[in-house]
This record gives sequence, structure tokens and C-alpha cells, in this order.
Amino acid sequence: MRCLEHKAEAVAVCAYCGRALCLDCVQSSNTPRMVCSSACAEALSRNEQAIQTILQQGALSAKASAFYCYLCGGLSAAAGVVAWFMLPSPFLMLFTGGSALVLTASGLWYGRIARRQPLSELTPTRRVSVKHADSSKVEPATAGGRSPKANVPVETRP
Repeated sequence: MRCLEHKAEAVAVCAYCGRALCLDCVQSSNTPRMVCSSACAEALSRNEQAIQTILQQGALSAKASAFYCYLCGGLSAAAGVVAWFMLPSPFLMLFTGGSALVLTASGLWYGRIARRQPLSELTPTRRVSVKHADSSKVEPATAGGRSPKANVPVETRP
């Protein structure tokens, strides 16, 4: 793969736009992924913030669902107790009791999802570097010792 601007051999690919990058094109940034320009770095940052917002909203939704399931499970259990003492209907007692169990189990499941950490905290990013011909330039890459979207191994500095 060749760099679009310099026609040199590409050493990485921009994590946002997918453009091939040579050693001269790689931008210095504080992000763990390589980008070709500051515009791509800003766009990548906005995308990551949007993903974090979606994950946070999902956790809030799971908490609300857990509360609703607990509430409905408690009301169904109370209805089952009332059916036991006031109505001699075995079907109604079993249905309300079963509903209480299913709703409580659903509340536990949603609560477990709500306590789960966001994706970014589950997968820590390790900083690695690309070594340039003149050793004064060092660029960050992704975890795992490979540049993003390109299967180009990068050298890890201790």
C-alpha cells in the first residue's frame, strides 16, 4: 500500500478515514490511534464521546428497567398473596406468583447489566510507538503492537 501524497510505502492507516500514511504523513497526537490530520483526530474524538454517551444512556435505561421489574414483581407477589386469601382460584395464584418470580429475575438481570462497566473501561489501551527513521519522532499506535486497520507491526518501547 502506498501513501496518497508522497507515493512512499505506507506504515499505517488513519483510524478515521482509512487513508494510507507514510512516515512523513503520520500526525503526532496524544490519542492511542494513528490519524492523518487534526480534523480526523477531532472527528475520532467526537465519535468516541458519542459512543460513551450511548453506553451511559444504556446503563441508565437498564437501571430504570430493573426498578420497573422489581416494582411490578412486588405488585404481582402482593396480588398472589391476596389471591391466596381472598380468591380460591389456583390459576390466579400460580399466574401472579409466576409473574412475580419472572419479573424479579428480570430485575436482577437488568440490575446486573446496569452495574457493568462501560466498554472503554473493560479494554485498557496500551501505548505503543512507531519508530521513525530519525528517532526524534515517535508516534502512538494501538494496543496489541499493530497499527490500526493495517496489519503493520509496530515496535513497542519500554
